[in-house]
Amino acid sequence: MRKNKNKKYKKQSILILIVSMILVSSVFLIIIDSIKKSSREQYHSFYDNKYSYKYVVRGVDVSHHNGSINWAQLNNEGISFAYIKSTEGISHTDRKYKENYNKAKRSSIKVGTYHFYTFGLDGKRQAQHFIRHAKVGSADLIPAIDVEHSPANRYSNDKDYIKRVTNELIKLEHELYEHYGVRPIIYTNKDCYKLYIVDHFPESLIWMSDLHNEPNIKENDWVIWQFSHTGNINGINGDIDLNYFRYSFRQFNQLLMP
Repeated sequence: MRKNKNKKYKKQSILILIVSMILVSSVFLIIIDSIKKSSREQYHSFYDNKYSYKYVVRGVDVSHHNGSINWAQLNNEGISFAYIKSTEGISHTDRKYKENYNKAKRSSIKVGTYHFYTFGLDGKRQAQHFIRHAKVGSADLIPAIDVEHSPANRYSNDKDYIKRVTNELIKLEHELYEHYGVRPIIYTNKDCYKLYIVDHFPESLIWMSDLHNEPNIKENDWVIWQFSHTGNINGINGDIDLNYFRYSFRQFNQLLMP
């Protein structure tokens, strides 16, 4: 009888141990998931952060990935500007560009056009591709170059690779400057800024992506801050990129084409 009791207690102890391990593992996974979410992004709207009163000029940037957009509603939501993807590399064009550009213009939102830079491809040819397809009119936002890592734009600490990426980006920026008469704004993040931009574009305006903190760069003052990739706003289904312009509405005119 005593032997049976010992077996019973032993089984109960093992069961309790297993349940305890499962509970601890579950709590651990919940904590890890929470840490991952907080590290991915901090803000999701213009109203859930401490900067909502500091920066009053608000914008979005979009591509075909954002689907159908109610631009009139975005205007009603207080969106002042929008950068719209036009081209990528030397041949790709965004299929929603013309529709987005025309509808955004009709909504009275200030519109700009950006090119997604493909690392290492001929910078002059990329500029020519953008010039052929982009609409950059008077009072539009100055053109923008998107510089970021992606599946196509691999990261490497190889010095020759970094030099090639930087040199072709310099060619791209120069060609756009020669054509439009203004230096394009450069969109980037902290990693790409350090690798390809700092010390090479002293006259360029910087549009910095930082999903956790207000940008802090020494060499170039940023003028636009992209603070969210998962923004929620009426007028669009799903996530949208959200941006603050750093200064006043009056100073916002520095971003407009003559």
